[in-house]
Amino acid sequence: MFWLAIAWAVLFGFFAGSYGIYFACLRNWARKPWELKIDSGFEPTLSILVPVHNEAGVIGRKLENLASATYSREKLEVFVIDDASSDETLVKVEEFMKGHPDFPVKVVKQTRRGGKAAVLNRALGLISRDIVIVTDADAFWSKDILVKAIPYLSDSTVGAISGRQVADSSARSWVAKGETSYLDLISVLRLGESKAYSTIRFEGVFCAFKKACFDEFDISGADDSGTALKIVKNGFRTILVPEVSVPSAVPNSFEERLRVKTRRSVHLTGLWIQCFRNLLGGRRGLPKKIVVPEILISLFDPFVFLFLTCLTIVLIVLNPILLILLVALFGCFALFPKTRAYLIHGVLDQFVMFYSILLYASKKRFTTWEKTRVD
Repeated sequence: MFWLAIAWAVLFGFFAGSYGIYFACLRNWARKPWELKIDSGFEPTLSILVPVHNEAGVIGRKLENLASATYSREKLEVFVIDDASSDETLVKVEEFMKGHPDFPVKVVKQTRRGGKAAVLNRALGLISRDIVIVTDADAFWSKDILVKAIPYLSDSTVGAISGRQVADSSARSWVAKGETSYLDLISVLRLGESKAYSTIRFEGVFCAFKKACFDEFDISGADDSGTALKIVKNGFRTILVPEVSVPSAVPNSFEERLRVKTRRSVHLTGLWIQCFRNLLGGRRGLPKKIVVPEILISLFDPFVFLFLTCLTIVLIVLNPILLILLVALFGCFALFPKTRAYLIHGVLDQFVMFYSILLYASKKRFTTWEKTRVD
């Protein structure tokens, strides 16, 4: 019993310490000023890519949204890239084009579904403009988003930027509110990584890449984040622009959140494994102060948490009074909504990450994208 308790304490110290120390460092970095040379008048030519699959319900509104963006019209073009839609997505695009002949929209069709990265790479070969922006069909921007975001690319060290995903007005359930708290926390961490050097956690709501900094979008399934990692390997920074936030649907049901989190986690597992291999091989990539704690948290902590869970069960069986103490402790946390959300979703995320590692090891990949359903 004594040695089991010592083992539990050591594992808990490693688990909580790895999270606590790194999160404290990131929060501190997030408060520091940017070490960038930003030209507020920077206005390069842009190509906006909107990958779609059965988006008839939102594509018209999306194009209206893009047409309202504050930016020089002659420096902007939009590509709607269709991944074998079976609904009226392209009909809606044609209707928009007829009603807005002065707004430059081009359509790229793919007759066989290949996934988001495949359609993006097909369009990439048609683009000659300076900056490539990728955005989801159901992500609606504020009018000044380009004015706020693009100047960050004026710094010669920055190769790509991303915005913050925030929950839209449909986030009402306890699951959605928990995801909202999670997104707020992740944004702080991504900003800290960005100011320390780079973050590779990119969001599909808004990603802008310098075309000269990469050759193709990542085809492993982690298209946005995978492409960010490619750009970092090429010697450029990839950062979060905190002023840019885009409302997006978040899971309202527990089942939906599990599905979305698992898909994301499998993608990130692959990216952190790539970073681990780069670290061992001494190749260019994220600095050790970012990649080492992220590898510990993403690849090792889920196993530590599993051992902790097993040890906790054994200790409770040996001394049932511990169950009362644990229930009382969790009850105290549950009194505060935000703390309760972090606790519930934090425990869930550990099991999801462990499951995702197993999926990745079994070569399970998600090569097509799915939208969050709003229940």
